[in-house]
Amino acid sequence: MEIVTFAGIFLFLYITYFYFRYFTRPNPLPGPFPLPFIGTAFQIGLDPRKWAEKNLNDSIDIWEFYVGPFRVIVPCNVKYLDKIYLLYNGAKNLSRESKFFKRGVAAYDEVGMLRGIMFNNVFHKWKRSRQFVTRILMSKKYHYGFINSVQKIFKVFEKQWDENDITTLDFSKWVTCYKAKVTIVTIIGQPLYNLSSFDSISKAASEYIALFAFLVFVPKCISNIVMLFGFNTVKKNSMFLNGTMRNIIQNRRNEIKNGSTTSFNLLDLLLVSNSSNDSEEYIEGEQPMDDDEIENNLAESTATSIETISNTLCFLIYNVVKNPSILEKIHAEILKIFGSDINSTITYETLESCRYIDAVVKETLRHSNPVPYNLRMLDDDERTDKFDWSPGTWFWIDHRRIMNDPNHWKEPTKFNPDRFLSEENGGTDEFSKICKNGYVPFGGGLRICPGRILALIELKMLIVLFFRKYNIELVNENEPIKYVYRATYQVHDLMIRISQK
Repeated sequence: MEIVTFAGIFLFLYITYFYFRYFTRPNPLPGPFPLPFIGTAFQIGLDPRKWAEKNLNDSIDIWEFYVGPFRVIVPCNVKYLDKIYLLYNGAKNLSRESKFFKRGVAAYDEVGMLRGIMFNNVFHKWKRSRQFVTRILMSKKYHYGFINSVQKIFKVFEKQWDENDITTLDFSKWVTCYKAKVTIVTIIGQPLYNLSSFDSISKAASEYIALFAFLVFVPKCISNIVMLFGFNTVKKNSMFLNGTMRNIIQNRRNEIKNGSTTSFNLLDLLLVSNSSNDSEEYIEGEQPMDDDEIENNLAESTATSIETISNTLCFLIYNVVKNPSILEKIHAEILKIFGSDINSTITYETLESCRYIDAVVKETLRHSNPVPYNLRMLDDDERTDKFDWSPGTWFWIDHRRIMNDPNHWKEPTKFNPDRFLSEENGGTDEFSKICKNGYVPFGGGLRICPGRILALIELKMLIVLFFRKYNIELVNENEPIKYVYRATYQVHDLMIRISQK
């Protein structure tokens, strides 16, 4: 009886405290009414945008929801982003003092997601990992090798399609398997050792990314219960097939020790650069990256690459096929730059010349960005626009609404690549006039995506590879594209018919 009484008193005090803080919070904003312990989980689920579209009018450009006891602010207008996406300080140096640097939450440490780049909140360790990854992914040497690898892998799939007059397939499934193969070859550069299929790693990548959304939106009191009933299996799979990445690291390290020639890929460079304390890459007094850190960086790079490129390409194919005039311009540019030889080699230089195809990719990332939100956490008192915020406030930046804001983009719901072309190249020159932070497909500030250039290269390549040789039709041309939110917008059941021209 005393336990029940004590529990009742504790519950009463907690609920009283929770609602006292809620009703006295600074800057009260529109949003669902929270409940103790669970916040607004029942109202918004895992996709805040759906709730906002049903319950908020377009004039509201900032609102809030709750994850358990944590308040989450959703900025939907560029005027709130200047300080959130601060890149340099007053001395034009990389701003380690940025108050919005942090992104990870405590729950990520339980599944080993705080030791890479995405969710690492320790600035000097994040910076070290970031420098390693950026130097590789942004280098032209890597880009040249990547372009060659993509073409070789694509030819394998071409052989299957060329054997039939018409091939019908679920493009959303095909593209994840394709992208898994490209990612493993270009990031790890090694055989998959104990991995049975690329389909398995594409599924693991999906679970890894989905775990991010689960840990953000589901309060800890609920996630702990879910884990007791089987979520641990999902957690284990999300760590890339029960240690597959760790096995790859160990095998490759042994090969290098035994004299194997290293290659210019992320795995080899991380292993070589972290093989001793003498490397110039280390901050004084800091140890080399351990296997957990290397594994985290490889897992992050692999999962994010597979998920973002796969779903972007699905949106791209859908929007291009639905717009014959855009497809006609793509064909014209391919013919102009690559000629009539449908098997000619694509080079870095020829891709640079593809202005219209580049515009198609950029419009896809604006119109149908597969990563609609970006999480940041405030580390100190700060003011954005007219609001003052306290430390610990979460910010869930709505990129999709920002990049579809009719106050900054003309007819934003229309898929129109011309907005990214200058008038002299047949476009509207709209992009050159867009305001700061009005186009943020890769995020912004210190944590802007390090693989953004590589992503643009691959998407442009795939447009050329598909549309110079094949006709693509939507099986269900009158249906909208199907997707769900699981930290990225994941496309499913995109049935197409593909045939040679």
